[in-house]
Amino acid sequence: MFILVFAVWIIFNGRFTVETAVIGAILSGLLVLFACKILSYPIKKELMLIRILPRLIGYFFYLFGQLIIANLTVIRFTLSPRKKLKSVIVTFDTDIKSSFFLTLLANSITLTPGTLTVSMNKGVFRIHCLDESFDVGIEASGFVKRIEKMEEICYGRDH
Repeated sequence: MFILVFAVWIIFNGRFTVETAVIGAILSGLLVLFACKILSYPIKKELMLIRILPRLIGYFFYLFGQLIIANLTVIRFTLSPRKKLKSVIVTFDTDIKSSFFLTLLANSITLTPGTLTVSMNKGVFRIHCLDESFDVGIEASGFVKRIEKMEEICYGRDH
């Protein structure tokens, strides 16, 4: 929150000098302190986000790479006249408990061409795959491993 408030201060100020940076840092710090003390803003969540930020950025790069690979695969299936598609619905269970990370996984699967999250209930996913070859190893995919690691960093192993 501090960085966001500080960035807004700099943007509204219209110029970046040492003086505006120092005043902005002081005011931003006071505003965050006020939010923590008076408004009961949970600073722990912000610190947790800072701890997983490098992994989250890496996850989005991984997701982008998977999007490219899946797009090329769907294009190959679409343009191949001999290939018959055989849709399948796959069910798999994951150990992810956090609703944020479950939603991140469901949306990542849905964003990837050729797959669609049909339902998600307490870590049990039902995924529609355009072809049965797409369901190979979904439960052990890079998405699940990376999200489980981020959840472990945030909440520990016993979450």
